[in-house]
Amino acid sequence: MSKMNRLDWSKQITLMNERIKHFQANPGQEQLDAVVAELQAYAEAARSGGIEIPARFTVN
Repeated sequence: MSKMNRLDWSKQITLMNERIKHFQANPGQEQLDAVVAELQAYAEAARSGGIEIPARFTVN
């Protein structure tokens, strides 16, 4: 995985985590639907090879 791909992946994970935190702070159907849609899109991209996921990563 290139450094740029790893950076893009990290940014995507950060955005997904922010959406989850927003839902946790303000639960509602609209926020839940947004989180589920984001997770489904991520899973589909991973399944189809549209994104590269590092085998290991470190959380700071």
